[in-house]
Amino acid sequence: MSGWVRLLSSLRLAIILLFLIILLSIIGTIIPQGEALSFYQEHFPATSRLIAFLGLDHLYRSPVFLSLVFLFLLNLLLCSFHQFLGKISRLRSWTKLSGDSSEEENEIKIKLKPSEDHQTRAEAIIIALKKKKYHLKTRTENERKIILARKGYPGLFGPEIVHLGLIIIIIGGLLSALFTYRTSLALLEGESITVPEKNFSLQLNKFLTEYYPDGSVKSWKSLISVIEDHQPSAKAAVEVNRPFKYKGLNIYQISYGQDWDRTAVELEIKTEDMPMRKIILAAGQTTKINSDLRIRVSNFVPDFQVDSSGQIISRSAEANNPAALVEIQSDNQTIFSGWVFYFYPDFTRFQRKTRPGVTVFLKSFTAPVFSVLEISSDPGSNLVWAGSIFMMLGLIGSFYFKYRELRIIIDSSGRVSLRPYARQNRLGLINEIKKLEEDLNLSKFQPGS
Repeated sequence: MSGWVRLLSSLRLAIILLFLIILLSIIGTIIPQGEALSFYQEHFPATSRLIAFLGLDHLYRSPVFLSLVFLFLLNLLLCSFHQFLGKISRLRSWTKLSGDSSEEENEIKIKLKPSEDHQTRAEAIIIALKKKKYHLKTRTENERKIILARKGYPGLFGPEIVHLGLIIIIIGGLLSALFTYRTSLALLEGESITVPEKNFSLQLNKFLTEYYPDGSVKSWKSLISVIEDHQPSAKAAVEVNRPFKYKGLNIYQISYGQDWDRTAVELEIKTEDMPMRKIILAAGQTTKINSDLRIRVSNFVPDFQVDSSGQIISRSAEANNPAALVEIQSDNQTIFSGWVFYFYPDFTRFQRKTRPGVTVFLKSFTAPVFSVLEISSDPGSNLVWAGSIFMMLGLIGSFYFKYRELRIIIDSSGRVSLRPYARQNRLGLINEIKKLEEDLNLSKFQPGS
């Protein structure tokens, strides 16, 4: 193995790379990702240039982070390949259990004194090992009978399967970091919007809310059409947790709301000279009531609140305290201005009147519903799932299938020498050999020197 390959596959390099990757990941959680440069200049004035230069504002796609991950992937590949070749060599070997000197030092040698003739002893050992689910190979060499018994192959290759799973996960993560596509669209009913960077549009035909018998919301559903070349190419119903798949993209129902900027309100208006009248206006619209009266709805908020600076804001997007800002003019003179409330029609604190007898009530309001759809693709997600399965299988193999290997030599005089190998639970293998000794009715157990 060359020096460069030895360096790239070393455990020390793996530890250093892991430390650096974890350190950068911690930095990535501290520094908000994907913000504009002005954001970092405001919140990190001393290091904003360094953040931009190193790409820490999009850390997981930055050359620094990707280079470290690629080096770790290469380290893992070389290490796993080297270990895999060593174990393949073990499985092909007859003369020794391993070419790894460190493993040789950990092996245990045991000698069993025969009590039967050469052939009978070999047959008895083979039968006993088969009962213990060993896979056997036999050969005769220099008047010696050699029996090679192995079981628990998943345990032998378990670490390599775990490494393979980790490699697949890393490759999937790199693909996701480099090529993931994600955007969201807010669509009103009947509206069509082109999907960014794609050659098709989405049109919302209908947005539906389904309810349980008790009145609670069951689900939201968007009935959409995919428009390509000005023609509908597909129709689908997109529900929560039931995405629509189209040309490698997943379309999810992620939210909905009401466009309060397009609210239409129904008002009841009365003056001393005019009986009660109902008028429907959209926010921002002005209309004439009669020849000398004009009314305008300047604003609408679904959840009225006055903030600490005295500004009128909407506390939320829900219609918890709906209010409309109304202005009425007569002969170009304002005779009424102020907020009228749906739930509190008699509350006049935010109203100003210059003519007595003017009353305004907010009777109803409607706002168009919009649906928020997320369009995304993640080319690495399937690889991440596949890698996770391989890791699980490798861990199961490592912990539940203990690899054991016995090399038994019966010489021409009938003397038996047994050399066991187990990477894990070696005491369990020794106990199994003792039981084998009892089953074969051999002489007293004597560890070899």
